[in-house]
Amino acid sequence: MEQLARQQSIFEGVTRYHWMVLIIASCGWLFDCMDQRIFILARFPAMEELLGAEAARETIMNYGGWSTTFLILGWATGGIIFGMMSDKIGRVKTMIATLLIYSGFTGLSALSISWVDFFIYRFLVGLGVGGMFGAATTLIAETVPSNFRSVALGSLQALSATGNILGSYISKWIEPELMVSFFGISMSGWRAIFLVGILPSLLVIPIITILREPEAWKKAKETADRGESTKQMGTISDLFKKNPWRRHTMVGLGLGVAGMIGLWGIGFFSPELIETALSDKPLIVEDLVQVEEGKKVADYPAGSYPLVIRLRDAQDPFSQRVKEQLPEADRQWLSEYNETVALSVEQKMALLDPLNTMLMGDCIYQPELFVNIELTEQTQNRVAILQEGPDLVRLNRALLEQVYPDEIRKIKKYVSDVKSNGTMLQDVGSFFGMVAFTLIATLLSRRLAFLISFILCLVVTIFVYNSLNSEFDAYWMLPMMGFCQLALFAGYSIYFPELFPTRFRGTGVGFCYNTVRYLAAPAPGILGSLGAALATMNFSAPFRVAAMIMASIYVLGMVALIWAPETKDKPLPEEV
Repeated sequence: MEQLARQQSIFEGVTRYHWMVLIIASCGWLFDCMDQRIFILARFPAMEELLGAEAARETIMNYGGWSTTFLILGWATGGIIFGMMSDKIGRVKTMIATLLIYSGFTGLSALSISWVDFFIYRFLVGLGVGGMFGAATTLIAETVPSNFRSVALGSLQALSATGNILGSYISKWIEPELMVSFFGISMSGWRAIFLVGILPSLLVIPIITILREPEAWKKAKETADRGESTKQMGTISDLFKKNPWRRHTMVGLGLGVAGMIGLWGIGFFSPELIETALSDKPLIVEDLVQVEEGKKVADYPAGSYPLVIRLRDAQDPFSQRVKEQLPEADRQWLSEYNETVALSVEQKMALLDPLNTMLMGDCIYQPELFVNIELTEQTQNRVAILQEGPDLVRLNRALLEQVYPDEIRKIKKYVSDVKSNGTMLQDVGSFFGMVAFTLIATLLSRRLAFLISFILCLVVTIFVYNSLNSEFDAYWMLPMMGFCQLALFAGYSIYFPELFPTRFRGTGVGFCYNTVRYLAAPAPGILGSLGAALATMNFSAPFRVAAMIMASIYVLGMVALIWAPETKDKPLPEEV
């Protein structure tokens, strides 16, 4: 009964306006996270196009990492600048400015002509992204009743997972790796998906018409304006002048840097982990488009017969070469194959063997085998330069797909689908992780919730990067990693506003949540550079090993908890 009474008291005094503040502020952060997820899924194909066809995969991943670094640098800068602005001009006005900045420059990213201007746009997007979080969380913390505060702030962060899911869903509708028709205009999918990022700017309408500045901020502002206080609003120096604010600031930085590096330097590279796991694999049965039962050769357009028909008739040099590699018994049944009968599993496997032998071997391009087969410009360029290792497997796969455009499943579309589905499930896991953190922090302890989360992050991140090898793995491992890594961010929403007084609460939250991004900003680039260094040392999976090494950052968060104050059931602090 006592527990039930406690749960009921959480909502005591919550009005309709409080709910509107929570909903609108959460939408501001939700759409912010949607834009982030769009970028994460689009950065690799964007770099492929902007760097040109001659760029090796390691180069593309490296530039993708550094584009993320520019976003994070902008995020950190925007968090500090707009954190101080929110203390000086108000929480609501700051939300309006940051919303227009991040949505506008996300749209402009679609117009990039080189990696240089793409990086600049990402930095400018980061300015808005960083400012929105501090303004939204501070607005909620100062508006809703104290008994509802942890639930409201945890809900804001949990609902951000919906924005990530929305971004992943949009990438299924507009696939970044492929060409699409967007309002009748043909363009790269990654450009189209960035254009969608303009739409959140419409949220400015309810922000202007419904939200108002918190009473606590207005009183502090009036006092400062009348000169009744010698203290200025929103100064970074106040964070370090004396304890407990200096200690609280250092604790916030320690907790924040561990989670931020873990997420942006490791966790948000799950699309690249999927790419690594799936793109270098041999063909599987599901990659073969089989004859539809009841159809005959005449029912298919010339040159687009299913693979078994193409190999049976062997009317092109490449198919003749593949057929020659089949054992005599398989050539026999293939020659007698009736196209109205579905292939058996054994027959499919027989066709896979010679194709995989070619796929995993030397470059399969020989001019005499590709007569009358027009290669894409990108494939031509990659044939012309030295290819080795995984790059060669991907080149061979691209060549096979162009020889058999309707007979072999397109690996880019397949990997794109798995990325979208996998990251979407990662976001579902994130939602439940943030809900779990909120419950533990509300019912038990803020410090305990952080400790459990850091331990799980360390163990699960290492496990996932070591073990993910298939589509099935992606669909159960990534939700688990999302659950652990994003749970911490619910903690930041709840905990950081509880560390500082009203006069510089926005500055403190913005500083702790965003300054750590300066430390986290190099992490994506370091991941790529560390992976490249490990590759020169003949590690078989350098990208995975680099990520597992970097996961040790979560230990820093555990250490920071030693000095962290417990704020559960305590009012927001004020200066004495």
